[in-house]
Amino acid sequence: MTAITVLEKPGIRVKARVKQGRVSFEMEGKLASLLRPLKRLFEHLEEEKPAAVREDRIVFSLYLPPFPSRAFTRLLRARLKSEVLGRRVPEAVTMAVTQRCPCNCVHCSADRRRPTELSTEDWHRAIREALDLGTYNVTFTGGDPLFREDLPELIQAVDDDRAIATAFTSGYTLKDRVKELKEAGLYAIHVSIDSPDPEEHDELRGVPGLFERCISGIKAALDAGLLVGVSTYATPETVETGKVEDVVRLAADLGAHEVTIFDAVPTGRLLHEESVILSDEHREDLIDLHLRWNREKSSGPRVSAMSYVNSEHGAGCFAGYVQCHVTNDGEVTPCDFTPISFGNIREDGLKAAWKRMTSHPEWGKWRPHCRMQDPEVRRRYIRKIPPDATLPVRIDELEGDGS
Repeated sequence: MTAITVLEKPGIRVKARVKQGRVSFEMEGKLASLLRPLKRLFEHLEEEKPAAVREDRIVFSLYLPPFPSRAFTRLLRARLKSEVLGRRVPEAVTMAVTQRCPCNCVHCSADRRRPTELSTEDWHRAIREALDLGTYNVTFTGGDPLFREDLPELIQAVDDDRAIATAFTSGYTLKDRVKELKEAGLYAIHVSIDSPDPEEHDELRGVPGLFERCISGIKAALDAGLLVGVSTYATPETVETGKVEDVVRLAADLGAHEVTIFDAVPTGRLLHEESVILSDEHREDLIDLHLRWNREKSSGPRVSAMSYVNSEHGAGCFAGYVQCHVTNDGEVTPCDFTPISFGNIREDGLKAAWKRMTSHPEWGKWRPHCRMQDPEVRRRYIRKIPPDATLPVRIDELEGDGS
């Protein structure tokens, strides 16, 4: 059994114990009752296996800081602010630092964006603002963020006492850049694999040989000591044929720490293709997969199926509630799948956009399911977006009588 002190303050001590792949928490001290608002968080962490256990730290998920760490203490502080004071914190901020990407995916969620890129200093300012707001997870996306030469500098700008820096990549240049990313302080890398079949993966992404680049990049990242995740997405067809779980098995064979299974979401290139939305039965299958791999299997990667995570069983919809996204040209949206902007960081900063978002009658409240898959949200907002519109569009352009 591994025992780790997660938090120690005057009158409060939180210990985590790991036994047979599970984590349990103990709260001690005269002031331990002050942490009662965090009970649900600790219960959730206890329910499922962590992504990795080291001698001196536990990594529950590649999306959360390790504990113990100062960044994890910020996580606890953010949750207390939300639960006790009702003050919402953008716990995770994703930043699409470039539109450049070697792929031409059928399902590209970043399609129809302006090609303009923020400067290095613009991104430094965005990172500082996010950290000052309480963010503990800065995730670099794109496009493919590895196509941005200054990515190591941006990673270094994320103070690891305050937040973790992670990135999503197509895997195209990962093997070549692993060393500098690790040295810059990257916490985790997520590699996209759309199919366990090499030919099908390459066809879906429009890049011959990309699957092998992904595999070699994953192996190089693991050898370098990085936490490695595999990112995939579920369609009705891949759920029914079992291909989604085959990707999980592939990740297990490679030694990846976590697999993220996104629902196919009608956004970007597929913005008005609502036929890709999963049925309740498909989501139930994915929830079952999530629970089996996290609660019944002691080995293999942690699985984060968004059908579970973004549901009433998990945390609900993150978008605009505890998360926001900054596009390559500075527009601030609730998440990278939501093509609706609440401002631009070059105009009045991230804080102002976050305030507008969290005070909005729709995004200012908790929802138990993904908004981009919600028929009413799509009727009121998404269907109003013209098929040839550049994304994202400002919320003011979509507000109306709801007809």
